[in-house]
Amino acid sequence: MNIVEYTPDYENDVKDLLTQLQTFLSNIDPQGIIVVRENYRDGYFAHAMTAVKKHAGKVFLATEGNKAVGAAICLIPPYGEESRLTTTCPKCGFISDLVVAEGMRGKGIGSALLARAERYFAEQHCEQMQLCVSTYNTGAIAFYERQGLLKDCFYLRKPVGQSQTDLKLPEVCKSGPMA
Repeated sequence: MNIVEYTPDYENDVKDLLTQLQTFLSNIDPQGIIVVRENYRDGYFAHAMTAVKKHAGKVFLATEGNKAVGAAICLIPPYGEESRLTTTCPKCGFISDLVVAEGMRGKGIGSALLARAERYFAEQHCEQMQLCVSTYNTGAIAFYERQGLLKDCFYLRKPVGQSQTDLKLPEVCKSGPMA
């Protein structure tokens, strides 16, 4: 397994990996909010590559032979006004997506991609690295914690107009790592 920078030769592999990730996330979302739209494969890839260009980003791939089996999309977005008013504004690298192909997990690929992303952020003089992960993705949370990432913040959501007694939280929400 090698870690390389993205080239257009791997476009279809990256699209497949991102679609695999989105499909997984939609399958574990008990509220049914995360979906895989008909135009997701091409549309999200275009969106991600635009973000990479706009935010001093890189895409790193884990390859086996001539196939990408993992991807990490790394960005360095600027801070907005709220951050300038409320934080010390450390330069921060952001991993928008990290995915390893099914059947290839548990082989150190995710760890290698995360290490390469961190090295890139260090080369760019970032002081922090962050990413977002669904609270339902307990395997990913455990993986990131093993890699030394710390829980920082998470979003809370409630359907408008429902009382507490009307809410039907999935078991993972009641007993998961963020409960």
